[in-house]
Amino acid sequence: MLLGQGAGGGALALLPADRTIAAQHSWLSPLPPEGASAIVHRTSEFAPAMAQAQGVNVAALYANGLVDHIVDEREDASLEPREFCKRMAGAIEYELASVAGLPVPELVAARARKYRNLGS
Repeated sequence: MLLGQGAGGGALALLPADRTIAAQHSWLSPLPPEGASAIVHRTSEFAPAMAQAQGVNVAALYANGLVDHIVDEREDASLEPREFCKRMAGAIEYELASVAGLPVPELVAARARKYRNLGS
């Protein structure tokens, strides 16, 4: 589940799952866009362009099959925390129900297919 910013090896290590749920404004990257911009351009000024190029936002992650379910944050989830948590809980319940009855070998094979061509 992605709820905010996810960067680095720890965040990526937690990604391989049967289902990935992400909050609407979350992102995931091996290196934060600011860091990538600093390396490439020697300034963090190009972070938005780097984020676009990296494909780290939820729309790109969903399009690439890394995110299965996006939870709406409306304008700002912090302004409606109870409602956001209810939507997130509903997403978790839905995704758990979708895999609950599947045999483990089938889940493992599907997970391997999902991540096999990542980055190619």
